[in-house]
Amino acid sequence: MALFGTKTVPDEEVGLLQPSVGEAGNDRAKRPLSLAATTITATLVGFLVGCVVSLYVFGQYDSETSALKAVVGRQTYPLNFLVVGDWGREGEFNQTMVAEQMGRVGRQLKINFVVSVGDNFYQAGLKGPNDPKFQNSFSKVYTARSLQTPWYSVLGNHDYLGDTLLQIGDALTKKDNRWFCDRSYLLKHNLCGPSHTGHCHKFVEFFFIDTTPFVDKYWSPEQKRTFDWRGIGHRQTYLDTQLEKLNSGLSSSSATWKIVIGHHTIRSLGRHGDTHEMVKQVLPILEKLKVDMYLNGHDHCLEHIKREDSTVHFVTSGAGSKSFQGLRQGKPEDGLQFGYDGQGFISVSMAAQDLRIDFHDALGHKLHQLTLHK
Repeated sequence: MALFGTKTVPDEEVGLLQPSVGEAGNDRAKRPLSLAATTITATLVGFLVGCVVSLYVFGQYDSETSALKAVVGRQTYPLNFLVVGDWGREGEFNQTMVAEQMGRVGRQLKINFVVSVGDNFYQAGLKGPNDPKFQNSFSKVYTARSLQTPWYSVLGNHDYLGDTLLQIGDALTKKDNRWFCDRSYLLKHNLCGPSHTGHCHKFVEFFFIDTTPFVDKYWSPEQKRTFDWRGIGHRQTYLDTQLEKLNSGLSSSSATWKIVIGHHTIRSLGRHGDTHEMVKQVLPILEKLKVDMYLNGHDHCLEHIKREDSTVHFVTSGAGSKSFQGLRQGKPEDGLQFGYDGQGFISVSMAAQDLRIDFHDALGHKLHQLTLHK
């Protein structure tokens, strides 16, 4: 499968979703009727209650029917998966709420796997094989049956502040066999449905890349010693090799869909914005070789950007936990098609000629849909 010390935001700057109101507002219905109530009043109350119950049941039926239709429609896609990033906070900052909704959507879509776009463990990665953050942020949070499927992950800058060799090694996979993480690798999946016979010529290729070493500030004298650069070697040689393999891999690919996945943004209107080193070094390759999409995290929001001066769709899914860090409105040339400054994730459904992405928030609402056709 092989391919080829950060400032934090104070907690008071981060908004949290309010807990569900639940039964609030129904106290009046729970009070006993006054002994002086007339028969007419009682009859009227009963009639109104009956109407309310009928409307509630009808609403529930209609909602479930609509949801069922949506699920049945998406089950025709031979490949379904979820993408989440910047999540590892031991269940805090609504991570568990996002996980619950991921489980629900994952069950509906019968997902094949989950993609994690980095910053898997805050604030500073994992400190050793017995660090409880792995269990508390991963195994004990993503417990839904539908999420017991492979997790394909990349490293984020916060992961590089801890033991990177641990995250990309086998020790964590032995603790939880869902876990797979490496610096850069290729994943291929066919897109022919179950009724297809013979060899499948329609497939998607996912090119996972290691973006943290591209960022200059992480190599400054004051930050370099806080990052775990073991296994990188000489920085420029590592970057040149990664770019060369990405270029050759995309050039030789005959995939119907080509998707590149990394942690850092290329185009974003979130708190971090564009990663200029990625714009300069990676984006030209993506555009030259007609990559369909770049998936990333880093900014703690959900975004879809499609600029007129680029053929690539940029999708940010970095809202797995701590969020509400700001999202600029931008100019028309920035190409922002959708932006949500809050917690959530995305689901992706793919077929030979169709790709669909839904953006979900932590309360289960579908916020935006992107559809592409070949």
